[in-house]
Amino acid sequence: MTEKLNRSGAQRAAKCRKPRFYRRWWFLVVVVVGVVMVAGAWVGGRGLQAKSELEAALPLASTIKTQLLAGDSASVSASVKSMAGHTSRARELTDDPVWRTAEFVPFAGANLAAVRNLADAADDVVRGAAVPLAATAATLNPAALKPVDGAIDLEPILAAGEALNHASTVFAAADKRVSDLDTTMTVGQVTAAVDEFRGFLGTITPRLVSASQVVDAVPGALGGSAPRNYVIVFQNNAEARALGGTSLSFALLTMDKGRVTLGDAVPAGFENFAYYQESVVPLPEGVETLYGSEYGRAMSNLTVRPSFESAAETAQEMWKRQFGTEIDGVISIDPVALGYLLRGTAPIPLSTGDVLTSDTLVPLLLNGVYMRYNTDDIGADNAAQDAVYAEIVTRTFDQLLGGDLDPKVVLSALTQAATEHRVLMWSPKQEEEAIFESLGVDGSLPKSDRKTDRVGVYFQENVGSKMNYYLKQSVRLGQAACRADGKASYRVGIDLTNDLPADAATSISPSILGTFVREKLEPGVQRMIVMVYAPPGSQIVGATVDGAAVQLESFHDTDYPVAKLIVSMEPGATSKMAFDVVAAGTDKKALEAQVTPMVNPTTISDLPLDCATVAAG
Repeated sequence: MTEKLNRSGAQRAAKCRKPRFYRRWWFLVVVVVGVVMVAGAWVGGRGLQAKSELEAALPLASTIKTQLLAGDSASVSASVKSMAGHTSRARELTDDPVWRTAEFVPFAGANLAAVRNLADAADDVVRGAAVPLAATAATLNPAALKPVDGAIDLEPILAAGEALNHASTVFAAADKRVSDLDTTMTVGQVTAAVDEFRGFLGTITPRLVSASQVVDAVPGALGGSAPRNYVIVFQNNAEARALGGTSLSFALLTMDKGRVTLGDAVPAGFENFAYYQESVVPLPEGVETLYGSEYGRAMSNLTVRPSFESAAETAQEMWKRQFGTEIDGVISIDPVALGYLLRGTAPIPLSTGDVLTSDTLVPLLLNGVYMRYNTDDIGADNAAQDAVYAEIVTRTFDQLLGGDLDPKVVLSALTQAATEHRVLMWSPKQEEEAIFESLGVDGSLPKSDRKTDRVGVYFQENVGSKMNYYLKQSVRLGQAACRADGKASYRVGIDLTNDLPADAATSISPSILGTFVREKLEPGVQRMIVMVYAPPGSQIVGATVDGAAVQLESFHDTDYPVAKLIVSMEPGATSKMAFDVVAAGTDKKALEAQVTPMVNPTTISDLPLDCATVAAG
């Protein structure tokens, strides 16, 4: 009986005993939900903070760019330091164990991983590239490149090359990291942020690589490892040639460990250079027919073809034959560019009593000396004019190389001159020539691309005169869909105005009026060869002069179709030309023109095109 009672009591006790609270399923659910909520709040809060930090960092990029262009290295350093603070904090916020664990959560994890990678890449770029580059910018500035006693210090350039190489490596790694991010499962805001940063890196990385290549090449070009010899070609735009002007004066520029030495100016005339019966360089396809005996035979005609590579190779070969010197490169500059450079120097007094400034150089060099030295003795006049020309070149370069200049102003002037194709450079070294091409100073034939067709508009004076000082020119470009085959119709309009006075025959020096007697022209008549280079694969189908259709001969230069006309303008007269071109393909493209840099600037504007007036072809 007792045993039964005990058993019954134990059963009742077992029935009354409750499970411990921590073993109940609902408690486990509450704990899990609580952890998730806390973790979610933690991650969400830190994510918002990281977003705020990155958004604060991004606007500083444009601020830094503005400060760099202004040469304000102190502000650049401060801005970069601030930017680094923001990206470092964003990285810290997204790089803790809770965040990393949350990346395994379906859907949300992909977004968290993307945000963390963006923060990491941004911090790598800022601290690994922008910070050292800012330090470099503080030492490598226009003032650091200013010559001292004719020498440029190469050390800041070498240090900048190292910094740029490192920065380009950091950007390339960040670019790959962001490009490899999988955004198929990310929300729109995160996807947009990844795409924006990917675009930023994709834009900057190639530029850094290019800048690194340029800076790496500079010490060698300045004679850092071995002396370099360059021929400088001084073009005279008062007598136009396709690349700018006649090549009437030259000098040998030597660079040795940053020290720059300019030799005496050598005029192209006075039998200083031989005239050759055959071109000293190979003739490109079509060039002999187009240019005849003008190409590759005389130093004064280097620039007749609108390819600086042709001009430089000819100059290199002729200089070697004449003086026995191996040439490492060729540089061309015109008086307009020299005038730009003088914006950054003090006025330069000449032995003639003239004072050179940015405003007086071109009028004196391209017109004043010809008006001043005006006697019946052409030989003596030419010698006097060449002497002044040589002194102007020498004194200008002495001023620039002596370091008495404002480096920011000179750098800005040089940039403008390069943009206008008034400064051209060539090197037989392929890697250096690639750099010149990237900088737009290689003086190549016009290059079309997927988005833009480019035509070349080139002028050549045809009276042996210096009258182009008085020439004004404009170019107008038009296009329309006029054809059943879908190819665009282009029109290139060119206006040339002879701004010589009506009494030019008596008021203008014969040195300016040129060989009008030999050419059987009235004094003051400007006669110009006008050439239009159309894009490869296109077709030149017609031309008009002053509204009347003219017959065009069939010319080409390698794979460029070329139209060539000769027009004459009396003093005060304007000649209006138009050339019709059919595009090579059916893609819609912009139309641009590359034009001979003249004394007076060329205006380029739009030209409304009426299909009813388009030449058939």
